[in-house]
Amino acid sequence: MGLFEQMKQVREAFSQFGNLKEKQEELQKRLATIRVVASAGAGMVEVTATADGTITNLNINPIMFNADDKKMLEDLILSATNEVQRKAKEAMSHEVKNVMGFNPADFEGILNQMQKDGGMGSV
Repeated sequence: MGLFEQMKQVREAFSQFGNLKEKQEELQKRLATIRVVASAGAGMVEVTATADGTITNLNINPIMFNADDKKMLEDLILSATNEVQRKAKEAMSHEVKNVMGFNPADFEGILNQMQKDGGMGSV
């Protein structure tokens, strides 16, 4: 990709910023209202989080309290928590793209490529 094409992509990305503060506030509100859920152990442990990553609920099937395997319960909690955080990041990325009009990872890729090319690229 040549320097002029890279600069064009950067200009296009910046033009999509619009009123960044308003979009950022809208994004924060949306992320706080979106809920993602993950479970482990065939639903024995279920974790709910907002798209901004805040854990809002942990549900453990009462059967698990009768089990003597504390380590298994801990592993299920960790597994469900890790999965819900992955889903939250995915939801956040989707919402950022919807609200901001671009995927930050794409913009980061353009900047990284420019840096890799030493800002010169092939013209």
